[in-house]
Amino acid sequence: MRIVDTKGQLCPAPLIATKRALKETAVGESFTVLTDNQTSFNNLTRFLKDNNADFQVSETAGVWTLTITKTTGDVTLAKAEEYCNSSVSHFQKGNFIVVLASDKMGEGDDELGHLLMTNFIKALKDLDILPQKMIFYNNGVKLAANGSPVIEHLKDLEKMGVELLLCATCVNHYSIESIVGAGTLSNMYAIAEVMASTGNIVRP
Repeated sequence: MRIVDTKGQLCPAPLIATKRALKETAVGESFTVLTDNQTSFNNLTRFLKDNNADFQVSETAGVWTLTITKTTGDVTLAKAEEYCNSSVSHFQKGNFIVVLASDKMGEGDDELGHLLMTNFIKALKDLDILPQKMIFYNNGVKLAANGSPVIEHLKDLEKMGVELLLCATCVNHYSIESIVGAGTLSNMYAIAEVMASTGNIVRP
């Protein structure tokens, strides 16, 4: 069965991929779509219902699996972007910032800590209200390096309007200047200024 993997993608990308697969699938045949974004999942189900496609849904560890069966040869010509839900905007920002001083979350097992941090940053994208800024210092700057398990999620957050500030001294200390893939290098004065002027600071 064909698998359309849209994990890590934001609307309208999952819709465009699903619409293409639906058009290319013969009537009576099935394919599978994977998404790890709640908003994309909601919009995909609306799109499929409008096209009279039968689908089954399961969810495991934050990933939705939609098994879709094409029941008609007619697929709506509406642009996929029109299904992107704007009533719950991911571009609204609240009076808080997120401060990350480590590339793992909590104390204890390192592998678990890295997994928790990855899940936390993925979850930020699905919040109704996003942080104004995210600050990375000490070991936390490694999260913004190319090859990091969360680099694509951080790039998505930047596209949503969240400003990412990286401690330049920390980046230099870990010698990752050439592989920083997201965010802007900043000095400690600017970081202290942001933290002092923010209503709420979240430190996972």
